[in-house]
Amino acid sequence: MEFDYIFVLGLMMLACGVPSFAGAYAEKRRPTKAFVIFLIGGAMIYYAMIMNPGVYSLSTIDDVILTVIGRFVNE
Repeated sequence: MEFDYIFVLGLMMLACGVPSFAGAYAEKRRPTKAFVIFLIGGAMIYYAMIMNPGVYSLSTIDDVILTVIGRFVNE
């Protein structure tokens, strides 16, 4: 169950890294913060997928996200 939280948090970090990368690209500077955010988010997703093999795939991402949101709403 806690791997779902790690997986969703990794997805959120990847999503937050996109604006950081776009801002760095627009200002013509190195996207070091975006790279670190992508690296951490990717590592979290990779860790969740390795520790729970066969559970996470492209077809189950929406189910996992909704499950985690549902747990927060019901608690």
